[in-house]
Amino acid sequence: MSWLLLSGPVVGRAEEAGAGQKSPASPLGAVASLSEFRLHPKFRIELAAAEPQVIDPVALRFDENGRMWVVEMGDYPNGPAAGGRPLSRVRWLEDTDGDGRYETARVFADGLLFATGIQPWGDGILVTAAGELLYLEDTDGDGVADVRQTWYSGFKQENPQLRANHPTFALDNRIYVANGLRGGVVTAKRAEWAGKSKPVAISGRDFRFNPLNGVCEAVNGNGQFGLTFDDLGRRFVCSNRNPCRHVVLSGEYLSANPRLAVSEVMYDVVTSGAASRIFPISKIWVTSNLHEGQFTAACGVTIYRGGMLGKDIQGNAFTCDPTGNLVHREVLSSSGATVAGMPGRPKIEFLASRDEWFRPVNLEVGPDGALYVVDMYRAVVEHPQWVPDELKERPDNYSGNDRGRIYRIVPIGHTIANRDEAAPGLGRVAGPKLVAELKSPNGWRRDTAARLIFQKQDRSVVPE
Repeated sequence: MSWLLLSGPVVGRAEEAGAGQKSPASPLGAVASLSEFRLHPKFRIELAAAEPQVIDPVALRFDENGRMWVVEMGDYPNGPAAGGRPLSRVRWLEDTDGDGRYETARVFADGLLFATGIQPWGDGILVTAAGELLYLEDTDGDGVADVRQTWYSGFKQENPQLRANHPTFALDNRIYVANGLRGGVVTAKRAEWAGKSKPVAISGRDFRFNPLNGVCEAVNGNGQFGLTFDDLGRRFVCSNRNPCRHVVLSGEYLSANPRLAVSEVMYDVVTSGAASRIFPISKIWVTSNLHEGQFTAACGVTIYRGGMLGKDIQGNAFTCDPTGNLVHREVLSSSGATVAGMPGRPKIEFLASRDEWFRPVNLEVGPDGALYVVDMYRAVVEHPQWVPDELKERPDNYSGNDRGRIYRIVPIGHTIANRDEAAPGLGRVAGPKLVAELKSPNGWRRDTAARLIFQKQDRSVVPE
């Protein structure tokens, strides 16, 4: 597509927020929107993909061979019409020429309802949708899923912004799922697992399971839309008003002393609620003037572990606020049993846009170590349940449901050194090479290698 060939990067400029700039009132093309960004001055932002290759993106992952997998929530905000087909999809994209732009796209699965998250596993992917954790696989090589299995069900289905999300493979070889703040009673449905474990109540807690045998349990702490780990395996989540929370106390420690009364297992490592501060450069509206200049839609929290952006960024926490049209950065440092955050730059966001349609909802570190930004690109990102009656039927509630962008943030002067950055090919290497990847400075490569080693159960890589 011509827009991909013509798209160019934007170099960050350190400007004070609100420099008299007025946001455009109508949507911008993918290339034009780049000029509306203000980014940390050491980095540049560039298009990795945009409509029609991606539409309504809310989550992404990269598989072991460099494919970008995108979850698209076309149902947002009210779902399909009565009797209509669900509108969420999963799409995969490829960068076939190694230039960093994903010009090839294919719908892998559609007809999903309020899909929220994705995790590569085995020969397929795991997807959270409609109160279930699904496994999807293409067995005939046509690029489209022909296997659709329900592995778990029972996650509550309420508001689409409060559903299970972010299935994530972790250092303990378990896959974690954020519960979306509404909980549920989760039951194994996969034929090999059904009946072997009791239903798991996850009210106030997240969910995890062993993808090899299906053993599952509730875990302390719960997130709304976002789940991430740091290099030490510590888990962080977020909610609308809480941009980054560390799950400090895990269940096994508390269960060792059932008489110990503990009121809180999570800690806000970033200032939250009414005390939080964001600095948008767009003209935004909020449903309560009491929330102006604060986090109201914190989501997609991500600990950056990619290596590419430098030691000053490594281990930092990034959180999206789509209502503020920005991505916020906090520098984390040790503080007793947890960590504490400080804004990366005072009163200036890491990434902000004057374009009111820029709706960052998620972040991901890629095979190249870059930070990828998932932009749903909508006029409105707010569920009608939480807006005044006179705004519930706004005609623009669906405006932008034919658009979407994925951006990549890299250092100024960065060029793709070799094809392996875009297409690492870890799925085609032997066990010893996967073990070597565990020393990579890029957390994505370490995590992916660890997952593949665990999937394959290749005992030859274990020292005797």
